[in-house]
Amino acid sequence: MKKVLARDLRSKENLRKISSNMPGYYKWWASKESLALLLNSKYLKDKYLKTLLPHLTTSTYKGKKYYYIYVGIAVKESIQSRLDWHVNQHHTKSSVESGFLSTFRQSISSLVAFNQFDESATNEFIDTLLIKYYPINLPIKSNEAKEKIEKLEKTEISNHVLPINIKDNKDAMVKDFLKELKVLRKSSKQNNNA
Repeated sequence: MKKVLARDLRSKENLRKISSNMPGYYKWWASKESLALLLNSKYLKDKYLKTLLPHLTTSTYKGKKYYYIYVGIAVKESIQSRLDWHVNQHHTKSSVESGFLSTFRQSISSLVAFNQFDESATNEFIDTLLIKYYPINLPIKSNEAKEKIEKLEKTEISNHVLPINIKDNKDAMVKDFLKELKVLRKSSKQNNNA
């Protein structure tokens, strides 16, 4: 397991330090201040920080407490490519409209800007996050990697309260938040104020 601040992956030099020939999985972590921007987003009807905060997994990095908010996987490409995509993806008209914008970015942009076209606000927020990543020494696109990594993802979603994971997240703690987030994502995809 390695840790890196998301903003550091804007540098190609730092990205090259991550395995380019292994799949894996990764975890996104937010400070309490950043978490408040998501869970108490002004674009949500309800506020969720107070209710969810005590149930989130925590970790300390360089003396600062972070909260676990999302798990993702890289099976069809390297963990390097996947993290590069999440951190550096552009919010082009075609990527937003086609749904090719990463689901993580769709949620973040919807919560912080109510506009999936707002790449700047999304990047500014992502730059506050911490990433822990876990390369898995298996061939990319292999059935073995797919089975192992998808099982790890399901275990993470089952064992932790992860408010930004939508797919297969059946946690009753985040049910109401995710319901609002899904509606918000649909609306913010149409909100091109650019």
